[in-house]
Amino acid sequence: MRRCVRVKKVVQKRTHRLVLTLNDDEMQALEYYTKKYRRGTQTRSSLIRQILMTEIIQRCESDSMMLFKEEEMR
Repeated sequence: MRRCVRVKKVVQKRTHRLVLTLNDDEMQALEYYTKKYRRGTQTRSSLIRQILMTEIIQRCESDSMMLFKEEEMR
């Protein structure tokens, strides 16, 4: 019989604060986006953090050196 092993989720404490200044149009767009795409109890700051980190990771992956060219992998 196998025993289930509990894996603890490592949560890093956020200690760095980031302050943004937006103009009226940017704030209106942000409010619209968060109202439309916020899931359940997700806060606006967690949604912005998720979007920001997703974009950063995607750009880092696309900028990283590859062993083969994209055309060769297809």
